Amino acid sequence: MSPNFFQKFNQNISPDIGRIIDESLATFKKTVWIMGVGMILLAVVGGILSMLVFSFTLGITSLEQFVQDSPYLQHDTTYLLVNAGLGIVMAGLMAPITAGFYKINHLAKTNQDFSVGTLFDYYSSSYVKELIVYGVLVALITNIISLGLTYLDMITMAAIFQIIIGFLLIFGVPLIIFENQNASEAINYSAKIAIRNPVAIILSMLFAFLIAVLGIVAICIGIIFTIGYFYSMLYTLYDNIIPIENKNPLDEIGLE
Repeated sequence: MSPNFFQKFNQNISPDIGRIIDESLATFKKTVWIMGVGMILLAVVGGILSMLVFSFTLGITSLEQFVQDSPYLQHDTTYLLVNAGLGIVMAGLMAPITAGFYKINHLAKTNQDFSVGTLFDYYSSSYVKELIVYGVLVALITNIISLGLTYLDMITMAAIFQIIIGFLLIFGVPLIIFENQNASEAINYSAKIAIRNPVAIILSMLFAFLIAVLGIVAICIGIIFTIGYFYSMLYTLYDNIIPIENKNPLDEIGLE
């Protein structure tokens, strides 16, 4: 863990929403195209992997068939188990890419160079193990409880639970890569930080959601690019609550 983390954590800084919005928009302007490409890559890889798994386990061979069967799948035990397992595996595999989104925003904020390849830097870093463990743990907890609630036909409660978990663990990844925390520490302190700053987080996420929606209003495919603003907002929000001291990305990502 970063030696200065407790000092920053105990300061309990109250974030300025106006400043966060201004800084996040400025950073997003520099990252929008790279972030958009990253979102497309995630969508393509996730889509292909999902179709392969569903085809092998459920016999679903096309998107059209999946859409037609979706009303019935919500009550199919096999589908629920396969979907939960797939979500856990993908969460672990994609966690280092999520960290890459944060790094891109950090490099943009500090006026340094980045590229699409930057998204994959954490796969060769000393943080890869903790990122994967974190992704798997969060997905495991979320999917087990959500699976149980869905099986009991409490779909609304399952959705609410997922939102609560997302809120509490919103800073897990930046705590790992910027404060050198392990997965359990990141889960613990992310929840503590979130509980301290509920208004700032909720307002920031609502604004980010509005920006993402603009991508649909303008051109439907535009959401692929505007949804990346969530990471610009999350990076800026985190940096304003727990200031990132180390501005050297080579030190920060712990490349092996």
